[in-house]
Amino acid sequence: MYEDSFGLLKNAGFDFFDIYMEDSFTRTIESKNRQIENVNFSTDKGVGIRGVKEFSTLFASTNNTSQESVYKKTKFICDVISPKEGINIVEMPQMSIYSYKGYPTDLDSVKGIIDTVNTIAYKSPYIIQASVTYSDKLKEIAILNEEGNLLREKRTYTLLYIELVARLDNILQTIRKPLSAMGGFEFLEGINFETLTHEMVEKVEQLLKSPHLEPALMSVVLDSSAGGTMIHEAVGHGLEADLVFESMSVYKDKLGTKVANEKITVVDDACVEKARGSFVFDDEGTHGMRKILIKNGVLNDYMFDKMYAKANNRLSNGGARRQSYAYVPIPRMSNTYILPGNDNKEAIIGSIGHGLLVKKMGGGQVNPVTGDFVFEVSEGYLIEKGKVKHMVRGATLIGNGPKILQEIDMVGDDFGTEVGTCGKSSQGVPVTDGEPTLRIPKIMIGG
Repeated sequence: MYEDSFGLLKNAGFDFFDIYMEDSFTRTIESKNRQIENVNFSTDKGVGIRGVKEFSTLFASTNNTSQESVYKKTKFICDVISPKEGINIVEMPQMSIYSYKGYPTDLDSVKGIIDTVNTIAYKSPYIIQASVTYSDKLKEIAILNEEGNLLREKRTYTLLYIELVARLDNILQTIRKPLSAMGGFEFLEGINFETLTHEMVEKVEQLLKSPHLEPALMSVVLDSSAGGTMIHEAVGHGLEADLVFESMSVYKDKLGTKVANEKITVVDDACVEKARGSFVFDDEGTHGMRKILIKNGVLNDYMFDKMYAKANNRLSNGGARRQSYAYVPIPRMSNTYILPGNDNKEAIIGSIGHGLLVKKMGGGQVNPVTGDFVFEVSEGYLIEKGKVKHMVRGATLIGNGPKILQEIDMVGDDFGTEVGTCGKSSQGVPVTDGEPTLRIPKIMIGG
């Protein structure tokens, strides 16, 4: 398995290196306006070769996986070409973090979901567009690293994304539901899509008829159903080692200091079975692990790859990820959670005199250097005297991530997650975010 290329890299004087091999197969079905608009099957196979010396990275990739092609690419990035004799490569058994039945034998089951969504959605006089996208991907990777270990892993991702657009006069509202896991189609088999679509239609109709929320400084309850969008965007990226040590994070030089309320513990855990962001090995061949980033309010760790770990005289904690063989690995999140606390959800809501219950978050913007953020609220409800009232629309959360972490004063004993694809440095990787119900005493709500 590319022994000659391995020999070149071994003698080139790199601090570490890897040969990353990938073979993937993806299917996508897109439905819109009551018809299937796109069915796509694609394969991708290639090799990425990387050598790192201090903070310099030499990288080349090719979709020609022949020994000769990979050797030429390797030779291109190496300063020394003198392969050692007797190189020993130890091949490890293929690993997987889940068990699964596999793909459906045909796509009738997918079409059945699409038909169910369309049938129910278009019964509403307000729905003007229903879209369903199904995608599954089989990805087999192998990593040959500087230790001579050949690591293999199989990853299967399944995604279903539903979007409904509704209109009332000149008001347009959109509701979205992503469903994804690491594993095969069977994770969708336990979902009642008839009930789910009815719920989505009901909520988007409520949105159309809901009043705008006037801008104000008020209390906010982040429901566990909102997932961990805020912790991912406003905090998580700031704990990735490359941003930290390139002075692009507000958490630089904060290890061991209090950065959150003592009720807050944040973990990034790549070992959650079937979670969308999980893996056995990161994309440098380091075992995935559970990293405690913030422990009882104190900053405990960052997410490291090998390069930034070596620069800080420590070992990688399995935080290196890449979109494919055509990209270099960089520090990234996997499954990032605020752990549950001891407060009852009903008690948290009951403690609010006047505020906002956020059940779903939308898009937003974050400055990782300062932690300032703006997030849309895609599903929010007014709270008055401890009671949840009517839905409101057009709200945004405006604040500062580190400041909000300090101010959260109630942490629920429940827990919810949301799935997504995280973008950074022009790369997208699958992730999961999660949190319990949280109380923020005061935050600016934009209208």
